[in-house]
Amino acid sequence: MKIIRWILVYPIAIGAGSMLMLWLHDVSGQLIPEASMELLPMDDPEAMKSHIQELPSSAKWAVMVSHWLGTALAAFLAMLVAPLSREWIQCKPLLRASFPGWVLGVVFFFAGAANAAMIPLPKWMLLTDLAGYLPVAFVASYLAMNARKS
Repeated sequence: MKIIRWILVYPIAIGAGSMLMLWLHDVSGQLIPEASMELLPMDDPEAMKSHIQELPSSAKWAVMVSHWLGTALAAFLAMLVAPLSREWIQCKPLLRASFPGWVLGVVFFFAGAANAAMIPLPKWMLLTDLAGYLPVAFVASYLAMNARKS
């Protein structure tokens, strides 16, 4: 049973984090209509770059926050579902004890980098977005570890 949990923890967490991220993208597109995914010209890279440059900063921040919250949910779920013992969480150094959460932070970091390779983001947005994945995964992992300790 433990092996099955170790195998399933990552697809479950990635799926849940990705679904939250997509839902938040949709919500931000409803709140900020010019940021709607339907308006993004996917077939013309220059038009896409121009469209993204013209978006208000609130839309750009909404995109980054949705990425980070999806990552946080994935890391949090991974730490809750992973078959880690209470002794492991309490006795191991923080980085070792939060391994499942870190894995999800790294996965979402590389997914964000792949996304950025396809969508021409402004440099400040790219750097800020990528810089957020691992710290958010760490904080979510830490919170989940504290929840499991009690």
